[in-house]
Amino acid sequence: MWAYFKWEFRQFFTNKKNIAVYVILLFLALYFAFKVAPIYEPIEKVDVAEMEARFTTRDDFIKSVGNKTNVHPAVGYALAIFPQWNELDKARIEAIANKDYLKYVEATAEWYKYSDAIIVNSGQLFYNPLYYTYGNDFGHADGHYGYGYTGSRFTGYAEGNPEFSLELFEERTALQTLQRLLNNYLPIVLFISCIFLSVDIVLKDRRNPSLLKGFPIADWKRLCMKGLIAFIGSVMSFIPLCVGFVIIGLQNGFGDFSLPVPIYSYIEKTFTNMSMGTFILKNALFISVWILFFIAIILLLSLIVKAEFINLFVSLIVIAAEWLYSNRGMGAFTDIQRYPTSYVQVGQIISGYKNYIYESLHLTYQNGLIIVGSCTLIMMVFTLIVSQSKRFKLIA
Repeated sequence: MWAYFKWEFRQFFTNKKNIAVYVILLFLALYFAFKVAPIYEPIEKVDVAEMEARFTTRDDFIKSVGNKTNVHPAVGYALAIFPQWNELDKARIEAIANKDYLKYVEATAEWYKYSDAIIVNSGQLFYNPLYYTYGNDFGHADGHYGYGYTGSRFTGYAEGNPEFSLELFEERTALQTLQRLLNNYLPIVLFISCIFLSVDIVLKDRRNPSLLKGFPIADWKRLCMKGLIAFIGSVMSFIPLCVGFVIIGLQNGFGDFSLPVPIYSYIEKTFTNMSMGTFILKNALFISVWILFFIAIILLLSLIVKAEFINLFVSLIVIAAEWLYSNRGMGAFTDIQRYPTSYVQVGQIISGYKNYIYESLHLTYQNGLIIVGSCTLIMMVFTLIVSQSKRFKLIA
């Protein structure tokens, strides 16, 4: 068994296709670190000029109409909310000027909470204009989420008192960049890498049938070894990507694992903070289960269909399937949580963003692990059963 494991291991990591996958991942990591990360512009950034413009506009308005009587109700409403708003903006401006970052963090947390409470149900006020760009029909909802997220994040900074920096405030540090990517397309990149690394893990044996007959091992044991090698190889796809994160860390700081990560609760309609370390560990576990899922698909299809194209096609369809039925708010009237394909964007499940946009209570980390894990286990059982049949022998 050990001899077969070593042989499969050597075959996997000397496969030219697999080497090419790792090289492509390294290239993507370097490109992201040197080209994409430096030009990242968050919607909620430290913009003193913008703060001063808001403060000056509101201050001039208060001075011009503050002493008048019998004003329009809209003017009276503005006079009621602007003083507190300006007080918070003034505190933020002065804190940045004095580099009193703790004061800035505290004032910013209050500013986002106060702003969101005023804007969310207002028909006249709006969130940051960048939420409404590109014809976004859900700009108001996205602004509500963004302000709640940022308010919760700065509250966590105030409570945890990490090493403050402008890069930290704008989520540019290496760990925060990793968090942002986990909430976007990094899991999909890892899944596609897993598929390409594993797609021929069984069918390549057709090239060496006589050599493989020298290993007197049952087919199901061969498949277990192949699955283990594919899993190890897929997990190692993190290594070339880590090069990019090291470069970002050297440029903008690495952050630390105690940083707050806001998690949205659809039940309570509010955010709570999870530590960065816990967030990354949960993502790692969920991604690992997904990798096992794709390996199980490939092993089963390789036994039944014996065509690499089918392995590739079916696996990629699983990744793309959510885009075929995705519709904002659909969780309120469909059972979207029953489909394993709804959990592909792992970070968005853990952060609660999927619950928010789909308006669902059930798209949770726990449900995702149960559903994807159960599907993986079922496919493994089917693979074991099929491997016992002489019709589906690995080597004729």
